[in-house]
Amino acid sequence: MGNCQGADRVCAMPRQCNHLRYREITNWDAYDDGKAVGQSDPGYLKDQRSRIRAELVSSEEVYTRHLQTFFRNYANPLNKEKNEYAVMKSTEKWGRYFNNLDKLKNFHRDTMVKVLQSAQPDKESDDVVDIGERFLSVAGQLTEIYTPYLRCFTELRESIKAEKKKSKYSKFFKDACKQCNGLEIESYLIMPVQRLPRYKMLIFELMKYTPEDHVERKSLEEAADMIKQILDDCNSKTH
Repeated sequence: MGNCQGADRVCAMPRQCNHLRYREITNWDAYDDGKAVGQSDPGYLKDQRSRIRAELVSSEEVYTRHLQTFFRNYANPLNKEKNEYAVMKSTEKWGRYFNNLDKLKNFHRDTMVKVLQSAQPDKESDDVVDIGERFLSVAGQLTEIYTPYLRCFTELRESIKAEKKKSKYSKFFKDACKQCNGLEIESYLIMPVQRLPRYKMLIFELMKYTPEDHVERKSLEEAADMIKQILDDCNSKTH
């Protein structure tokens, strides 16, 4: 029992065969992408405007780290190309479940978080980096990146729910949840759904505390219009 090998193997006792079982993971760090997102310094938060502005950046840092944690503890250990003992044997299924989210994670890690961090105040000068302009410089990619994930979100959520009921997945999901300090996979899957409305809320709130003659006012108005249009576009393409 448990010694069947090769692509054409046939299990005499498939319910007991070792290759179908979950093999406990002892080195979760092996599935980290090695690209840590640091915490930037917002400087002195003197008023409500500066606090909201800082939250736009800090929430991006937190969101990006959550996406990385999801791949480290849930998605990558299920990827047969990264884990030869992965309980998910189909790379096609893995791609169907997680490719869209992988693109999201890479965009936020490699682009969006860096762009917003670059708008933090410079302690050594009085120069103001226009955060609205920085957001506008990359936000045009959001519709293309988010639409495929949002379109398939309900199906993905139901598929994962079904997978969790299978005996070979149940122990893996419990172990992965422990690695995530009790945050279950569904909590990560919903995060991209919540991120675009969060941009809208923060940008509109920041604009509320930005005077008409402020250097960032014009770009924030444009950013507010853009994120509203992005949400409308995503909604129209996913319903």
